[in-house]
Amino acid sequence: MLKKIAPLFVVLTALLVAEATITFTPYKTAARYIGKGKPVMLEVGAESCVNCKTMNSVLAPIMAKHPNYRIYDIILKPPAVNILSGRPAVSTEEKLNIHAIPAQIVYNGKGQEVYRHTGILSTKELYYIFKKFNF
Repeated sequence: MLKKIAPLFVVLTALLVAEATITFTPYKTAARYIGKGKPVMLEVGAESCVNCKTMNSVLAPIMAKHPNYRIYDIILKPPAVNILSGRPAVSTEEKLNIHAIPAQIVYNGKGQEVYRHTGILSTKELYYIFKKFNF
């Protein structure tokens, strides 16, 4: 009986993981949670970035499984122009000191940056980070 159920379980699990999607959060919204007593992770990327899409596919099932974790996916957009000065507004990548994407930034509950990584992290690496920083 178990041998008959196991393949079905694998297929259902794969479908659930495939359905997990990322909801993008504006930086201003995510920034409100930094320093509010719980750790926060920002995943910073762009819609046109292949590695960012790969990182999102790693994060999506984790975010679905742990909705209480404060993980925010921030999409970089071209900087707006400040209509009062006519100069470009400070971009999100400037605020966060981002030089390459995808980038992951972890803040502790006090709002201090405690971890920064550029590139793709595995599920195992992410769970290590979540454990280390008390998510």
